[in-house]
Amino acid sequence: MDKNSVIGLVLIGLLLVAYTIYQRPSDVEIAEQKRLQDSITAVQTQIEADKTVNSFENTQTEAPGLVDTTEGDSLGVAVKNEALKLKYGVLAGSSEGTASDVEITTELLKIKFSNKGGVPVRAELKDFTSYDSLPLILFDETTANLGMEFTYPSLGNFNTRDFYFKSNAEDEKLSGDDVKVLVYELTLGDGRKVENRYTIKGNSYDIGFETNLYDAGGVVTSPKIIWEMSSLQNEKGIDMERNNSTIFYKELDNGRDYLSETSDDTEEIDEEKLQWLAFKQDFFSTILIGNAPFGKGSKLESYPYPEENDSLSQYFKAIIPLESNGSGTVFSAQLYMGPNDYKILKEYGMELDKIINLGWGIFGWVNKYLVIPIFDWLGSTGLSYGIIILILTLIIKMILMPLTWKNYLSSAKMRVLKPEIEELNEKHKDAEPMKKQQATMELYRKTGVSPFAGCIPMIIQMPILYAMFRFFPSSIQLRHEPFLWADDLSAYDSIATLPFNIPAYGDHVSLFTILMCISTLIYTVYNSSNMPTQSQPGMPNMKVIMYIFPFMMLFFFNGFASGLSYYYFLANVISIFQMIAIKKFFIDEDKIKLQIAENKKKKGKKGKSKFQRKLEDMAKQRGMNT
Repeated sequence: MDKNSVIGLVLIGLLLVAYTIYQRPSDVEIAEQKRLQDSITAVQTQIEADKTVNSFENTQTEAPGLVDTTEGDSLGVAVKNEALKLKYGVLAGSSEGTASDVEITTELLKIKFSNKGGVPVRAELKDFTSYDSLPLILFDETTANLGMEFTYPSLGNFNTRDFYFKSNAEDEKLSGDDVKVLVYELTLGDGRKVENRYTIKGNSYDIGFETNLYDAGGVVTSPKIIWEMSSLQNEKGIDMERNNSTIFYKELDNGRDYLSETSDDTEEIDEEKLQWLAFKQDFFSTILIGNAPFGKGSKLESYPYPEENDSLSQYFKAIIPLESNGSGTVFSAQLYMGPNDYKILKEYGMELDKIINLGWGIFGWVNKYLVIPIFDWLGSTGLSYGIIILILTLIIKMILMPLTWKNYLSSAKMRVLKPEIEELNEKHKDAEPMKKQQATMELYRKTGVSPFAGCIPMIIQMPILYAMFRFFPSSIQLRHEPFLWADDLSAYDSIATLPFNIPAYGDHVSLFTILMCISTLIYTVYNSSNMPTQSQPGMPNMKVIMYIFPFMMLFFFNGFASGLSYYYFLANVISIFQMIAIKKFFIDEDKIKLQIAENKKKKGKKGKSKFQRKLEDMAKQRGMNT
């Protein structure tokens, strides 16, 4: 072989070595290939294990005669145990067992725990019943799933709810200051275990809930709590129950938030940890209240059930990642199972009371600092809640009396001035709108009457009007409280059930809603008698809108809480009597006419006020723009 051939072979060899080195995978790529291979191996192992287990179970059920000796039984059990080890690893011994339940009864709750999953599977509130007088169940075995999902290296993902825990717990009754600690353990072998620990008190709606890991590093990785629940119908009107049920939550550095109550909704919380998480139903909730912030990266889901399902109102799901190095407490919280009672939830702090929709901003303040204190004080008297609502209405009307007086005084002035306004409208009916408006404002200036004087009292009263709209449907005190023909002031009242469903109205007739609408119409007719008969060109006739509004309310309120319709009915009746009394005994329209005439003499000699000039300038500007 000549020199050139040797040099060529050496160069080719060097190129091959260099190419081999260049193509060699990095350490990261090698690790990723190993991970993929392990995953493939785990899937294949699980498939083979499932086949073996299923084959053994089918042999035992379909042809028991094939294994009919002691040696055969032992062989079959050995084969099955080996298959379970392939599928579950150190969890094989806990993958099969006999389900057993323990019931702990306190003064407020009946809680059933199961050794399968080591979790509470049923919660009953002792002081409450459902709308049909059955025990009130927050969740049971058919509607709730709670467990810790984790990754077992080389085998895949498992959930603790699929395994049998060990416990020496027994049925027990607690009261007062009694405390019971319930411990469920899932053995992982070699001293490793998962422990669920519950601390139950005799007189509380919450229980302590801890999940601890012992030397589980390398076996339990990427742990997360998966909590699913379908809420049972517990209220009379399932549509209203669905509209008031969803997931509420509070992030560590943010205010309370929630998912949509009326449509499918999901939320991924990537940046913040949670302080608490609530599966909120209409009047009751199941809440995880963290002893420390938890669950950065949580995912929440809420879905209302379709109308065809008449027993379930809402589906909830929460996926809560846990921080763990394989040992120690990975989750610590209080599990609240109780009523949406403002006073009870307020004691927990952290804005937990805000799962009760009392209205935002000033509307919520009116409820918290005015309505609720008065309502609770009246409730302590032991009177019927129908009478309490009547007294509450009278108290609120008395508080608003100064504003009501100013409103009626302004209405009286407008009523006295009404003939002159209508005369101006007739005089300027063919004139430009700006001229008619200028003439009208000149009349107001000379008489000293402000068309806006009655608006301010009405605006000030609006927060109370809306606050009551939020208060009554949220007040658990009214739940199952009867009054007259209404069997439950927190739900709709019905004097007749229709054989068909009217769109936007329903299949029942609410008498309190009818009375409220009739009283609203009477109040509207009586109160609008001072309004001019003609509206501005291009503007809708406000009187027509005001007369249509009561009929719209008939549809809107038919499914609402009867306590709310009853309150609005009482408020309308009292307002009508106030108008009659004030007009008859306190407001002398003859004196108002004399005062207006005197104002004309005085102000007719004076120039226009700044406010009057500003209004006229605005009117002129609007006229030029048109």
